[in-house]
Amino acid sequence: MKRIAILVALVFGAGIAPAQTASPKRPSAPADQSAVIEKVRDQALSYTRQLPNYICTQRTREIIQGGVVGQAMRGGMDLIEEQVGFVDNRETRRVLNLNGHPVAADSPEQQRGTPSRGEFGTILEVIFDPRTSADLKWERPTTLDRRRVYVFSYRVPQSKGYTLTESKQQIQVPYQGLVYADAETLTVVRIEMKITPQDIPKKSEYVNALLTLDYKPAQVAGREFVLPAHFSLRYQMMRGMAWYEAEYSNYRKFSADATINRTFAVEDI
Repeated sequence: MKRIAILVALVFGAGIAPAQTASPKRPSAPADQSAVIEKVRDQALSYTRQLPNYICTQRTREIIQGGVVGQAMRGGMDLIEEQVGFVDNRETRRVLNLNGHPVAADSPEQQRGTPSRGEFGTILEVIFDPRTSADLKWERPTTLDRRRVYVFSYRVPQSKGYTLTESKQQIQVPYQGLVYADAETLTVVRIEMKITPQDIPKKSEYVNALLTLDYKPAQVAGREFVLPAHFSLRYQMMRGMAWYEAEYSNYRKFSADATINRTFAVEDI
C-alpha cells in the first residue's frame, strides 16, 4: 500500500530547550516587535540542532472517510501506536500496535503509521531560516493555556513549501499559519499551519490541509526540552478526507538496543 506523503518535515527535531533569560516587557513599537521575532528565530535555529538522540511513543487516532491517495475507499477509526525516534538527524518509526493488537516488525501493517513524514522534523527551521524567505509578521499578544504568548504570522513560499504526493505525481505548495511563543522565555509553544485551496493547483487531488502542533516540556537524558506533545492533522481530498490526532509521551534517550525500522532522512523530507 502506497504511503501518503502529505505534510513533509513537520516536527521531528523541533525540540527547543527553554531560554534561561528573557525580558517579559511587552513590545509595542514595530522595532521592538521585530527584535522579539529575531530572538525567537535565534532560539528556534539554535536548539533544533542541539537535541540528543531520543525515542518516544506516539499514539494516533486515525479517521478516514472515502478514499485518499494510495488507499481503497473505506471508513472508520483506527488506533495506532508507534515508537518514533530521532537518531543522528534521521526520523525512525515502528508500528507497535494497531487497534490493540501487536504488529510484527516485518508486517505490511508497518505502513499504517501516520501519513506525514518528518514529524519532529524541521518545521521551525523552515519557518525561521532566513534562506527560506518566509514572510514573518508580528500579530498580537494573547493568552494560551494560562500563559502570556506572542503570536506571529508566517507564509512559506512555494520554493520551500510542502510536498504533497498524489497518485501520479508530487506537487510542492506554499503554506501559512501562526507561531505562538512564550512571552517570558520566547520558546515556541504552538504552531498552526494551513494549506488553502488557493495554495493548491485546481487539478490537484488535494483540497486543503490543517495542522495544529503543541509543545510541552519533557525530560530527555536529564535535561528539559520543549518537545511535541500533541498534534491534530486534517486534510481533505476530492475523494475523501482524513483526520489524525496524536499524543506523544515516554520521551527517553535512544539506546543501541532499541528496535526501530522505517528510517527517513531529514534532508530527504
